[in-house]
Amino acid sequence: MKKYISPLLAIMLISFTLKGFSASSHSNDGSFLETQGLKKAIFLAEDTGTTKKLGAFFNGFSVGASAGVGLFHGSLADYDIFAPMDDFSKYYKFAWRVNIEREIKWGLGAKLQFEKGKLGGGRLPGKQSLPVDFESIYNTVGLVITYDILDALTRKNGLENHKLFLNAEIGIGLTLYRSLSYWRAEDGRVRDFVGYTVTDDNPPTQRYTADKKTAPAMAFNVPVGFTFGYRANYKTDITFSYTLNNLSTDRLDTWDRDFSAQDKYSYFGLGVRYNFNREKSQYPEKKIKEEKAPKAEDEKWKLFGSKKEDVQPNAVDLEEPIASRKSGKIDQAQQSEELENVKLKMFELQLKLFEMQYLLNGGDPAKTE
Repeated sequence: MKKYISPLLAIMLISFTLKGFSASSHSNDGSFLETQGLKKAIFLAEDTGTTKKLGAFFNGFSVGASAGVGLFHGSLADYDIFAPMDDFSKYYKFAWRVNIEREIKWGLGAKLQFEKGKLGGGRLPGKQSLPVDFESIYNTVGLVITYDILDALTRKNGLENHKLFLNAEIGIGLTLYRSLSYWRAEDGRVRDFVGYTVTDDNPPTQRYTADKKTAPAMAFNVPVGFTFGYRANYKTDITFSYTLNNLSTDRLDTWDRDFSAQDKYSYFGLGVRYNFNREKSQYPEKKIKEEKAPKAEDEKWKLFGSKKEDVQPNAVDLEEPIASRKSGKIDQAQQSEELENVKLKMFELQLKLFEMQYLLNGGDPAKTE
């Protein structure tokens, strides 16, 4: 019976999501259920002249994919929050995710996502115990509600004003998993198992040998996290996602205790998202670089309607000096008389200096070298 429950739940989640998407697109169209032609038009492509758009159903609709790593948080985790990076391959295991998403209104959206990956690790559970390692494989399907926090904080005219977005996310889902734990020092002998059969159900000691896979175990999942994104162009976004998956089981690593908390695991993923009907007008326009304002010292040059470097004097070529600058004719006789008077005054000044020097030396003639 268990193997039929998981596919049925997945189908129900998908049906519920698609129904919600359709309802939000046609809620204002009362004739949708009455007109079959209009129903077809909702999904048909429309040629806008430059790009081909799908029907109205795909407005705000996108698909995405990401790849990254999963990190276990539970009883056999040998770290508090994040595992040491020097043992990256031991604790961080490959995982990937695909999703379909639909914007609703006011920054709200919903997405259906599927995730697949591995988890691993191990530790020494007690001083008297042997070290225990484990490996788990899981598949998770979930319905997630998203809200664009960055748009809410900086909203002006909607999402098209921003190249960046930050979606807070919370949802509900279902995780199917299989796990094996090993005694590290005993050549891979199985300590406990989930989703497998063993060759001997009642060994003398707790040392099993795995035989084959059986139906996976199931646990409800409450994913909480965020997606940070950059709109590379009007159709494609680059995304980084982090999700903490809170499970309703303590058996994800096969190690359960009455006093221990339920298991969790983290997902880190880098991916892309494609938006179907997003138009160029919804993508932020490239900002034009503003010209620098003129400096204060150049303000006066604005009066002339040109730059300071462009202001030059006009070339002037005069045939003769300006009348106001012309000199009178020189009288040679007058010039000679004035020159003789200057020479006489200089001679008299020289005599006075000689007389003063003679008196300062006590009447003796000035010594000459």
